[in-house]
Amino acid sequence: MNKTIKILVVILSLQLLLTAGLFYTSGLISPPAEKQLLLNISKGDIKKIMLTGPGGKQVELEKIDGLWSLPNKDNFPANQAQINQLLDRLLETELGTKISKQKTSHDRLRVSETGFERKVSLFTKDNEPKIIYFGSAPSLRQSHARLSEEVDVHVVKFSANDIDIQSNDWIKKDIFVLQSKNIESVSFEKITLTRSSGFTDSNKKDVETSSKNSVSSWNAQGLSNKKLSNNAAIDFIKKIADMRINGIASKQDVEKVDKSKKTKKFTITMKNGSKITYNLSKVTGEEDFLLVTSQRSGTFRLPPLSGKDLINSSTTSFLAGEKEKNLDD
Repeated sequence: MNKTIKILVVILSLQLLLTAGLFYTSGLISPPAEKQLLLNISKGDIKKIMLTGPGGKQVELEKIDGLWSLPNKDNFPANQAQINQLLDRLLETELGTKISKQKTSHDRLRVSETGFERKVSLFTKDNEPKIIYFGSAPSLRQSHARLSEEVDVHVVKFSANDIDIQSNDWIKKDIFVLQSKNIESVSFEKITLTRSSGFTDSNKKDVETSSKNSVSSWNAQGLSNKKLSNNAAIDFIKKIADMRINGIASKQDVEKVDKSKKTKKFTITMKNGSKITYNLSKVTGEEDFLLVTSQRSGTFRLPPLSGKDLINSSTTSFLAGEKEKNLDD
């Protein structure tokens, strides 16, 4: 009996192997497909990027002399690291499950020519664009995607919302940032702060080290009868050196400048003798400020509360180490 069972098991195994072989050779069973990338282009060949969203919102980025800029914003420098990160992610994205081979599904999946969440156009050196439509999200951090020349729709691990479509999201926001160690003096209203070459007995105890091997000491003119707090001066210098912007101001932003408030002007003299001016104007009904600088033409919006913080730290009371005076007082 046991011998019979063993023979039957062998026969069954042979039948299964034979059946699998027939299905494999017929194409009904095939080995797993190799991973396929969404795009097959070289990063170095990409010279222009167009990012389009619903409602016609669009950002154009162009590489000029090896650096990315925004041609529609007077070639304002773009955030190079941010663009490289986007391109790396796009070029490393793999095609996932194919969920449709029908053109009639494109509108429903938001990957049609007229209905999409994001349209990414990559222009190479031969000026031939590679266009990807990113659509609805089947799950978290994923989206449906389709290449413009294809009908098939795939799932990809790339969220359409990760692609910003506002110009201000792509600009180089630290373009005006200075090295505080290179600032020789700052003048505003009747006050001038000047870097000191050494310490006096009166300020030895009131210094802040920027590193273990260096210290900064400042002198002040125009503080009336008040004594300068060196720590307060260092704090102010750090803030004015870290002049980051939040974006390029719109025409509407400029029109909202509060003309009842006096523009605050700062003049910075660098160690090499060059001068930089900052003019801060308050926006009506907001805590925010607009910036005009000698470094570049245009008007720029500062990050929320940063302008107010800088102006507060330039008051006589703050520089004297007293309680900070509120801008609205």
